[in-house]
Amino acid sequence: MNTARTLGIVATAALALSPALMLSMRGGTGYCFFVIFALSLVYLCNAEHREHAGQVYRRNRLWIWAMLGMPLVVLFQIVVLRTGTFPALDPLLRLALVVPGFFLLSSLESRQLRYVGWGCVAGALWAAAWTLYQITHPDVAYGSGRVGNTFTNPIPFGDTALVLGFLAFGALNRGGSAKWPEIAIRALALVAGCYASYASGARGGWLAVPFLVWAAITGRHWFVKARLPVLCVLVVCLAGVASTSVVRTRVLAIGSDLHALKQGDSDTSTGTRLDLWHAAVRLYAQHPVFGVGRGRLESAMRSLVEKGEGPPEIINGRAHSEFFSVLAEMGTVGVFALFSLYAGTFVPFWRERHNKDAHIATAAYMGMMLVGTTVICGLTIDVLTLVMNAAFFALTGATLLAWIEARKRELGNTGAAAVTAVDVPQDAYVSGAPSVSIRGVRDQKNVSAGT
Repeated sequence: MNTARTLGIVATAALALSPALMLSMRGGTGYCFFVIFALSLVYLCNAEHREHAGQVYRRNRLWIWAMLGMPLVVLFQIVVLRTGTFPALDPLLRLALVVPGFFLLSSLESRQLRYVGWGCVAGALWAAAWTLYQITHPDVAYGSGRVGNTFTNPIPFGDTALVLGFLAFGALNRGGSAKWPEIAIRALALVAGCYASYASGARGGWLAVPFLVWAAITGRHWFVKARLPVLCVLVVCLAGVASTSVVRTRVLAIGSDLHALKQGDSDTSTGTRLDLWHAAVRLYAQHPVFGVGRGRLESAMRSLVEKGEGPPEIINGRAHSEFFSVLAEMGTVGVFALFSLYAGTFVPFWRERHNKDAHIATAAYMGMMLVGTTVICGLTIDVLTLVMNAAFFALTGATLLAWIEARKRELGNTGAAAVTAVDVPQDAYVSGAPSVSIRGVRDQKNVSAGT
């Protein structure tokens, strides 16, 4: 087995295992991330591969620089301003280190990259299985009637399970070629992810449900043909879930928190968040350009409390909002980098959502789900401060964009392959040259049939 084939097989296994292990094994996604990073360094040792990487870079500058923005700002804080901290840089480094991995992944065949969808299926099903186990075994329960695990509290657990479920279903080919067994398995994974999110009581993730439903069903032929019945079923399902005790309790808690806040009691979930956000704005006013430094939020909050400018509850290393944490810790420059990350990773997928090729459209909508959910969940929690979240966001986004890149390369070579009738080695899994395997060519000829 040659080196190129080995790289392709191991990378395929790693990108599939990344979502599968995210909620079941501490550091599982991180291990997969660094496996692909190491493979990418081997891949880039070849001059022909580096030339191919240069071509990929020129076509994807927006996404690459969007990924580099926040790590570079924090590195500047550490090296020049001496305000940032290396531990705070650690999660964001995943955004930068995924770039070499993206070059490697974009050289694989699109059929290999599609395995990320099955990884999401496994991850969502495991999340539901763990949820059921935890509910039936109170001795391992997270507490307070909510579901988490040994290394993740209910909020990231529920948000992650939700996006895994929708990504699993979203991976269904938009050409309508999926068989009923696959549809059933992916639909089950969707239900499993939603159930785990429901049991976690993570309200922030629920805000993303309308967007995720739109991205999952829009443009599909069965939705176009039966739009009204499908919408009616969705409304009934949502109404049923909203009427359950878990949802009612979590939603009513917001009202009781706000009432307590009006009475001067801010020691509640909602009240503490509002105090944190107010304190973050105060810190931003004092340090408007680069903020107090990434990783310095807790000490800055403590200083505010000591001055009598906030309640003791605000002493926290996170503002419970991606935006407000970045506002306080990284200032205007950081906020610009954050918005650039959101826009620069969302736009490439948005542009391809109406692509005539079903595989490209599928990857595009999955990418929109990933980025959109990250943005929405980031309104009420710090998503990218967790290493596993940053690694999952970076690697999954790189995989989906590489899927689009690989599919375009294959489609662009279909005509040339048909004219020259030159056999391509079956083991050409990784190549700097724009060639594809014979199997890939057969797949391309079936594009019009939606296969």
